[in-house]
Amino acid sequence: MSHKPILTAGGLVLVLAGLALIVPGRPFAQEIQETQIVKPKIFDETYQLINETDLNCSFYMHEEGKLLPDIRIIGAERMNEKHVFENDDVIYLDKGAADGLEIGQLFLSLGLRAKVGKIGTVMERHGRARIVRLDDKMATAKVEKGCGRIMIGDFLLPFEEEAGEIGKDLGYGGMDPNASKRGRVIYIENDFHIAATNQWALIDMGRQHCVQIGDQLNIFHQPRPDLPREAIASAIIIDVRGATATIKILGARDSVDIGNEVQINVTR
Repeated sequence: MSHKPILTAGGLVLVLAGLALIVPGRPFAQEIQETQIVKPKIFDETYQLINETDLNCSFYMHEEGKLLPDIRIIGAERMNEKHVFENDDVIYLDKGAADGLEIGQLFLSLGLRAKVGKIGTVMERHGRARIVRLDDKMATAKVEKGCGRIMIGDFLLPFEEEAGEIGKDLGYGGMDPNASKRGRVIYIENDFHIAATNQWALIDMGRQHCVQIGDQLNIFHQPRPDLPREAIASAIIIDVRGATATIKILGARDSVDIGNEVQINVTR
């Protein structure tokens, strides 16, 4: 009687495993080696704290008594169909070649929006517009990289490329309550009453308080006048005016509210 080798299921598994070890390439093993673990941003030493969106799509306080830009949007294609304009829409300006404008010139679109007490009016940045046609007293421009409500009556300023800021979020914690350079949140993005990480807000500190773009600060909440204040968020200054500044919230454990106290973090 002849004896034929019997290959059990367990033996077959062992044979296939052995082949996988000796076959060149071993694609599965190679995939494992090539896989890299990407750390979350919060664990990076540095990252982009102030980016292009912060610079071109945020807002600032147009303070009382300051001059407004002298170029305005006076019309647009399809203006009878809509009143808010966006990428690739064509708009008309009240200045032209006689005022020194040139084909290809790039502008930043700005719109006056919310009035804040006696301090001023919030000026929102809404993206860029490039001149594509010129007449003597009027210019035609096309919207590029729109990021807000561009409307007839809004203003234009010559666009200037600005550098962002790379750094590390210094976080938030207890600080000396008697230290100087303290202020309050006076306005929150989109006129909400609260804000969170990556949103913008305005504070009542500016050049006259010796703050500058890139300064980081802590935001505090005080539950009651008879209780200690609590650090709830970190932020960075992205725009500075005379008496006000725009901040971007970097990290928060609670929502930021109008009236919250802010204090500059001197460890920069």
